[in-house]
Amino acid sequence: MTYNIIGDIHGRDVWYELVRDDAVNIFVGDYFDPYEPFSFAQVMHNFRMIIDYKRRNPDTVLLYGNHDLHYLLNDPYERYSRYNAEHSYEIRYEFEQVRDLMNGVAYSIGDDVLVTHAGVSKPWYEKWIGSYNDEATGVVARNINDLWDNDMSAFNYGNNSGGIMDRGGMAPTSSPMWIRPGYLKEYNIFTDNDYRQVVGHTQQKNISRMTPKLTFVDCLMFSTKSYVIEK
Repeated sequence: MTYNIIGDIHGRDVWYELVRDDAVNIFVGDYFDPYEPFSFAQVMHNFRMIIDYKRRNPDTVLLYGNHDLHYLLNDPYERYSRYNAEHSYEIRYEFEQVRDLMNGVAYSIGDDVLVTHAGVSKPWYEKWIGSYNDEATGVVARNINDLWDNDMSAFNYGNNSGGIMDRGGMAPTSSPMWIRPGYLKEYNIFTDNDYRQVVGHTQQKNISRMTPKLTFVDCLMFSTKSYVIEK
C-alpha cells in the first residue's frame, strides 16, 4: 500500500498536483488562514474541492490542524495568527457540515508510523491520556482521536501545564496541534522504540527528516512535494 502525505494547505491548490490515485492521500490539516494573498472565496473553494475529492475517494484522510482548531473552539482566547474573524462563522459552519468526512487529529500507517499535524510528545500524552508503554501507533492514534472527540480543548495552546511558553508550541506539554520541532525531538513519545512520526505545522524548504523518527512535510510554501511511504 502507498501512503501520500501532503503538508499544510493554507488555501493553496497545489494539492491537485500531489494527490495520487494509487495511494491513500493524507492531509495534515490547516486548510484556512493563508500566507499568500488569497481571497476568502478562493480559500473556501479550495477547501470544498478537498472535501469533494474526499467524497469521491473515501480512503482519503483529512486531519485537523491548529489553524482549523481555533474556528472549531470559537474561544476568543484561542485565536492564532491570520485568524479570519470576519468569516469565522462560515468556516466553523463549513467544518460542522463535513464533520463525518474528517478523520480527527491522528492517523496510523500500519502499526509503526503516526501522522498528526504537529507531533506527539510523551509529556502531553501522559498528561491527557495516560502512561505510554510502547503501544503500537494504531493504539496511540485511537486514544488521541477519542480524546479529541470528548475534549477538544486538550489540544489548544492555553490549556497545558507548561505556562505561557506552551503558547506557540514551545513546551514539552504542547499538544499535537502545536508542538515545535525542538521539543518534539527531545520529548518524542517514541523515544524508546522504533516507531516514527510524520508531521506538518512548522514550515520547511523541502520534505525534511530531522531524525530517523521524525519527518516534516510542511513545505508547500516553497516546494510542491509530498512524502510517500510504501508499506
